[in-house]
Amino acid sequence: MTADRRQMTKFVTHVALYCRDLDKSAAWYRRVFEMKVLAEAPGRFAALSFGERHHDFALVQAPPEFRDPAPPRIGLYHIAVDTGSFAESLAIFKRARAENAEFVKAIDHRVGNGIYIRDPDGNILELWSEIYATMAEAIASIAKMDPPFQENPIGFPLDIEETVRTGKPVHLVGAKPPSPITHS
Repeated sequence: MTADRRQMTKFVTHVALYCRDLDKSAAWYRRVFEMKVLAEAPGRFAALSFGERHHDFALVQAPPEFRDPAPPRIGLYHIAVDTGSFAESLAIFKRARAENAEFVKAIDHRVGNGIYIRDPDGNILELWSEIYATMAEAIASIAKMDPPFQENPIGFPLDIEETVRTGKPVHLVGAKPPSPITHS
């Protein structure tokens, strides 16, 4: 990494997750996201990559005494993975569905679309695709939203079955915008 790159931006480098069953979780991420395991300590740790970095996800075998946090709880809500396109979000969603992943929701966030699923450990992953060609366009669109962002900061629910069938975001008829303070 050059000095210029470090000065250019700050970004999240990876996500590390404790897993109930490391092998099961690593296999799920490989199949659903088509990730590669680039390094591993069998039964303890797996470093998975989308292909550009040494690891995007670090999966760690949770010790047997670890327990699931009881919802509702403060902390991590979801992890968003930019899939590069809505078509790729749908392809990943279909692979996740084939792996019996729980579908949580799908939202037209007005600057992008998110399809939310749960991994084998219950973590919510958002399959994100940007709507605008540039971040500058997306940021500028926020001031022009109707209704305004303050009235609807989340967006509009999508009908996942119609969205999968048509291959494009389809709003759920008659649905109200989701609450910004719940995960529904």
